[in-house]
Amino acid sequence: MKKEDEKENPAVQYSTNAIEIDCVIFNFQGDILKVLLVKQKDKQGNWGLANDRIKAGETISGTAHNILRKYIGFDNFFLEQLKAFGYPSPSSSQEEISIGYYAMVKRDNDLDNAIFNPDVEWIGINEISGLNDKHKVILDYSLKELRRNICKSAIGFTLLPEKFTLLQVMHLYEEILGIEINKSNFRRKILQMGLVHDANEKEEAVSHRAAKFYTVNLKQHEMLAHRELNFNF
Repeated sequence: MKKEDEKENPAVQYSTNAIEIDCVIFNFQGDILKVLLVKQKDKQGNWGLANDRIKAGETISGTAHNILRKYIGFDNFFLEQLKAFGYPSPSSSQEEISIGYYAMVKRDNDLDNAIFNPDVEWIGINEISGLNDKHKVILDYSLKELRRNICKSAIGFTLLPEKFTLLQVMHLYEEILGIEINKSNFRRKILQMGLVHDANEKEEAVSHRAAKFYTVNLKQHEMLAHRELNFNF
């Protein structure tokens, strides 16, 4: 609408609804993909995604980073914006806006030593229930994006510890994609891409044949982060 039209129609009003940031925070524990859920401030004590409203002087990305720092306690995470979601306001007839993000954090000492919070819980992706409609839509969308992105880039390694076995990598992809993968084909493809370095260490105190540990080839990972890979399993 042009400024001239606004002057002619002084009744024009603009929405002042606050924008909410909702973060789907993924973690890979014990071969299970988990999501961080937070107890919501309602009478029912329901659980939902980690979220907050943008405060005066804050940016969209700044609010998302603050949410991660609040619940994770450190800055070592992958964070990417999804899109804006519109949903009915519970208190008015206006539509409210939420901007969704998804994040990936690895299971390491920082996460294990995080301050205990009874209002935060990691839940297996297949065990989540009772989310409100808005959070369910954002979670479903983030899963689709995660599945799409791990098949065209090397971001899946963000969920792994510093040292890992190739079997752990395979289980990660199987869990996220919901498929069974041929072990020998997967191993060959990962090694051919040069995504990992042999850490010259093996598992200890295991009842099966000790597997080698690997680390991410950071140089190759950074180079491939900007190329579209083709993980066909």
